[in-house]
Amino acid sequence: WTTQQRPSWREDPAEAAIICTVFAVTGTTSVAVVRPLLKASTGIDGTMRDGPWSYRIASLLAVSPIYAVMLVTFGTAAGRHTFFAAMAQKILGRFLPFRLDTPALCKKSKP
Repeated sequence: WTTQQRPSWREDPAEAAIICTVFAVTGTTSVAVVRPLLKASTGIDGTMRDGPWSYRIASLLAVSPIYAVMLVTFGTAAGRHTFFAAMAQKILGRFLPFRLDTPALCKKSKP
């Protein structure tokens, strides 16, 4: 049920609401997870606004892959695996060589 064909979010308001909710929950959760991880693993404490620069750079590098993984997780829980796996593949494709990012997208299920 997570890989079945869904209406476009542009045409269905309910689909748009689900997708926006998944993006919101994923963004909030990924930042909430990365902040304590950075402090525990590197000892760097700060904010994107006030710095230091080492925190800003480390945060950006850590949030993106964690966000992609959480996006697939929450998207699958919402029953929209195919859509969010494609989005995660785009995100990870910016960080990984092409051969390594292709397994993020699952094969289509048989009807």
